[in-house]
Amino acid sequence: MISFFIPIRKDSKRVKNKNIKRIGHFKYGLTEIKIKQLLKVRNLFLKKHKLKIEFIVSTDSKVVKNYIQKFRWLKIHNRTKELARDDCLDQLIEEVPKLCEGQYILWTHVTSPCFDHISYEKMILKFLRSKKKYDSAFSADLIGTFIINDSYKWVSHNYFKKKWPRTQDLKKHYSVNSAAFIAKRSIYTKNKDRLCKKPLPYVTETGKGFDIDTEEDLNFYKQNFYKDK
Repeated sequence: MISFFIPIRKDSKRVKNKNIKRIGHFKYGLTEIKIKQLLKVRNLFLKKHKLKIEFIVSTDSKVVKNYIQKFRWLKIHNRTKELARDDCLDQLIEEVPKLCEGQYILWTHVTSPCFDHISYEKMILKFLRSKKKYDSAFSADLIGTFIINDSYKWVSHNYFKKKWPRTQDLKKHYSVNSAAFIAKRSIYTKNKDRLCKKPLPYVTETGKGFDIDTEEDLNFYKQNFYKDK
């Protein structure tokens, strides 16, 4: 079994009520969009892959709790103030294996509305096929361009060997886009983390890993990705 863990915090520093702000006909905004995606995930894996999935929503928001309680396949974790404050990610990670029953735990966010049920399916199947080699995986954007750090040293290539190599010959770098993390539950209990030391980067399709963090991000999503249907 795979446990989906979805943290939805009430407060948002950059965008007020970001997780439940109305988007088109979606009264509960990003939360409603994600729940509808997860319902498709549930049906897809039960019918096509015969794999059981549980869904745990961890929230301190009364609005979110009232909305999701009608979905009986969702479990609600009443998030405490200590686990809803800023900079408490490590403590929340330690709590997750106590809440989840699955052999694998998939952590995802409502702020990644472009990561749909097909994206979850592809990522999960790729991870399960690679589970002998990897204990965890994360959704990522592949960085295929020249990178220099704040010490003015090239990270993407050996400058002294070749100043401007072809981009396809550059070292591979991955940016965590936070759409999804998946790991064996032992990673949570032993490492107290969502990833092991050598995780599998799952490169998302263009735009699928888009994360909404600011008002500008939300407006960009509405203009370029959202479809009122």
